[in-house]
Amino acid sequence: MNEQRNNLTAYVNKFHAKFDTRLAEYNVTDKIKWDDPSWPFGEKGVAWLKEPKYHGFNFSFISNKYKGLTELPISNEYQSFMRSYHMLIVCSTDGLPSGSKLDKDLQVMKRWYFEMVKETGHTHPMYLTSKIIYAAMDRHKENSISANNVSDYCDIAVTIIKNIRRYNLTLVNIEITNKYPCRNQTNSTKQRRKAVNANPEHTNDEKLISIRAFMSIIELIMMAKKDSERMFYNMLLLGIICGFRFQELLLMTKDSLVRRDITNQDKRQHAIDNGWPTYRLGIKYLGAKQAGWRIHWLAPSSYPVVEAIFENMKALTAESRKILKGYRASNFTNFLPNEIKELSNEWIECRDLVGLMFSGTGGTRKAISKSITNSIKKFSGHEPKVIPVHKQLKKYYFTKDQLNDYVYQRYAGIKNFDIGHQCVISAKNGGDWEHFNYEDLLFIAPEGSFFIDFDLVSLQHPVPLNEHSVEAWLGGTKKRKSIFDAYNLYEDDGSRIELKKHVPRHNINTFLAIAGVTDHIQAILMGRIDITQNKHYQHQAESQEYRTAALAVIALEKTMEENKKSLSKNDQLSLFDPKGKPTSPCSEIKNEQTAVSRRMMAMARAATNHSRSGVDAVKKYTAMLINPKLSMELNMKQNMQTYGETSAEVTHFIQGTMSNNFVPDIKEAYDRLIKQKQSIAAKELLERHAKLHPLNFGACTRDVARWGCPHAMKCQTGLPCGYFSLTGHMGEDVEISRRLAAKMNDLIILRKLHEKDPSFELALKEQEEALIVLEAFESKTIDSLKPKKLISLLSKDKDNPLARIIERVNEQTLIGKKPKTLADMFFIEQKRMERDANKEEDDA
Repeated sequence: MNEQRNNLTAYVNKFHAKFDTRLAEYNVTDKIKWDDPSWPFGEKGVAWLKEPKYHGFNFSFISNKYKGLTELPISNEYQSFMRSYHMLIVCSTDGLPSGSKLDKDLQVMKRWYFEMVKETGHTHPMYLTSKIIYAAMDRHKENSISANNVSDYCDIAVTIIKNIRRYNLTLVNIEITNKYPCRNQTNSTKQRRKAVNANPEHTNDEKLISIRAFMSIIELIMMAKKDSERMFYNMLLLGIICGFRFQELLLMTKDSLVRRDITNQDKRQHAIDNGWPTYRLGIKYLGAKQAGWRIHWLAPSSYPVVEAIFENMKALTAESRKILKGYRASNFTNFLPNEIKELSNEWIECRDLVGLMFSGTGGTRKAISKSITNSIKKFSGHEPKVIPVHKQLKKYYFTKDQLNDYVYQRYAGIKNFDIGHQCVISAKNGGDWEHFNYEDLLFIAPEGSFFIDFDLVSLQHPVPLNEHSVEAWLGGTKKRKSIFDAYNLYEDDGSRIELKKHVPRHNINTFLAIAGVTDHIQAILMGRIDITQNKHYQHQAESQEYRTAALAVIALEKTMEENKKSLSKNDQLSLFDPKGKPTSPCSEIKNEQTAVSRRMMAMARAATNHSRSGVDAVKKYTAMLINPKLSMELNMKQNMQTYGETSAEVTHFIQGTMSNNFVPDIKEAYDRLIKQKQSIAAKELLERHAKLHPLNFGACTRDVARWGCPHAMKCQTGLPCGYFSLTGHMGEDVEISRRLAAKMNDLIILRKLHEKDPSFELALKEQEEALIVLEAFESKTIDSLKPKKLISLLSKDKDNPLARIIERVNEQTLIGKKPKTLADMFFIEQKRMERDANKEEDDA
């Protein structure tokens, strides 16, 4: 027993000395100590402990984050045992070991300690036995759903024992093997097992981007309110397009785009013939997992989007880059913006810092001063000088030196801010370091930009992307509010949108697997050196193959049933009751009613018997009146009365649709100016009259939204108005006929009243005039219908604006796949291409 104690002491002393030597080599001997309860690993780390990601090695206790374990403090002897093994790996590895590898070793040894204390009560590593290690394997297996994961950790346990056996640290000789191996299976066996276990209801869709989530991302891009949101969406969009790992996006520089002209004449001409750019565009990046420097070459269709992302990010981060360059120029001694440095007063009030050093609202209480003082106190310890103004207002002052120290101390508190590492992020590239200045990175933002509930942003602290903040914004952290939560965006079933930062990469790789791209090409495209990792993405393609076969008949039957239901009377407005009598929304009202009540009943019947707008008519008839001479856009706008929100949009609509029946006066003046070759004046004429307010009947060319109608909407009763115009929208012909019939009935009643009472003469003449106007409108409407044809929106007619959508829906129905994820849509498109290719071969 004493021998083992002495051996452990010698073992610890040996690697303690190596620890000190390594720190001296990096000139950081005072930054971490051997006996520290934890060693920071990541951007706060030093020497070999630097990495873009944060791991943090805690030797002092076991947390409950380990599945199957509970919190437990660790003895000093066992802590030294773990630290020594950590240094053994660091010193025996060529190059620089990754943080994830070192962390796995630590996890395994913590599991041993938990079982040793539980079984024996001892805390010294010499009491480790094979039984204890096997018990740790068993507990891991019982609390893990991944057989591969358990097998990997069992392999690590075997390796650790092999490495420490020669130091004779345990009382008994330990011989162990992997108790739960999960490997050495042939490819055919894997394929067979997946085929047997395939289930269309249990595919791994949570690892893919759903269609609704992708559409929500596009919505967010349009709804972005802050620069931090725009930065995030640009980063996410680039990840979705290219499938980069988070670390690869984190380390991407603003000069990453590689542009090379196509010099081969044949290839250049081929690009020109297809309307493609005459250059190749790629993104140079440092691949993770020892992939090294590489270039991701883009498809020509993605050039505009990727180039726009880089330009947007350069513009959004210009101020942060300027700040960082100023820090570096001052050798990181001057951290204040010029606006503050130039102030004559040494004391600066907190509110004067808003927009210069901080941004935000101060939360629900709008107490921005309180948020600023709390932040300065937290990171630098400086207390403000408080000057009361009155009972409810105080002013808080800090000196320039205190503010300067705050910026320094906050950087030092969250990053490794030693000389030579200030505003630098480091990553391992094989056995070498790669260092990146913050100002050279593509994605940087002021500290605090990616908080949602707490909106205080420190503008003087530009930093790279934060892994945990990105994960939270995507919804991957259940306890933190995501950007989708903030804008009330959900999945189709109402559930929360949850994405992991690795999902975009998984999505792209699934596309490649669906397309049948070979393993080695997949590995090249994804920047992967381990070709066997492709198997993690191929399962989705196989499950979708199963879905297609299994759901084809079901989907067709379901579609047929839904089509039947859409024609059933239960889903439509019933005009007659079950006994065959006409129904009325007011049928339950008793006959004893006043004239006002009867008038209200009449209005209710009128409202239910005709469409109130072009959109209503299109929805009611599922059809449109299509003029083959007009574009799809103009046809849809004309039918649905959606002329546009801006003056330019309305001008475009009027220019494309004006005729002898629609704004004829403007058309006549416009044509006259065009004949006189006054195109500019003609354009200005349209812009001056680009007012078109849709009405239930026709449209008004007056700016009624601003000035209102001075004639009490008399046009709607058929009385003449210079601002009124027919538009040819869907249902307008029906509306004119309805109003004309109603006007004739009104005239019959008025003529009878006039015979009895001559005082009705004025009203009679007015309504006779309105009848003439409505008859003229009817005639014009009939003329306008002559070049149009009525087309069902569910038809395959080539002039149907929705024809392509209907065709795609029919294809999806034939394939038997209801799309849920982007991979589903890609799968359907791939099947369509394969079907068309086979058809062409058969025809040939």
